[in-house]
Amino acid sequence: MSITIRERDGVRILDMTGDFAVGHQIGQPLDLLGHRLEDLGVTINDLLNAGVSRIVLNLQRVRFIDSAGLGQLIMCRKRTLARGGDIKLLKPAGQVHQVLVMTLLTDVFEIFQDEAEAVASFGPSRPGAR
Repeated sequence: MSITIRERDGVRILDMTGDFAVGHQIGQPLDLLGHRLEDLGVTINDLLNAGVSRIVLNLQRVRFIDSAGLGQLIMCRKRTLARGGDIKLLKPAGQVHQVLVMTLLTDVFEIFQDEAEAVASFGPSRPGAR
């Protein structure tokens, strides 16, 4: 899975592409393209350490998610909430949306189909906030 970060109105949007699933190579969890699964966790930690806590995960180009991917999403949100922020999901589709519904994570995460609405849901940017 690859992750690209961009900023809109004080909110970081992480555009994710690929499969959010576990494969194994030398004991490290990898997605189906060979990228480390914990890269999302590392990316979120880096943002939190930089004072960024308003995050949208754009899942539009994520084709597949498994239980390890769901665990990463939950863990990342828990860490972000502990820092006074939140993680919201944008445009999950197909199998990803089905899994979120089946696991009732649609009750845990705010999910949006429109990027502007997802960004606006955080409210106005606070001075000095990242």
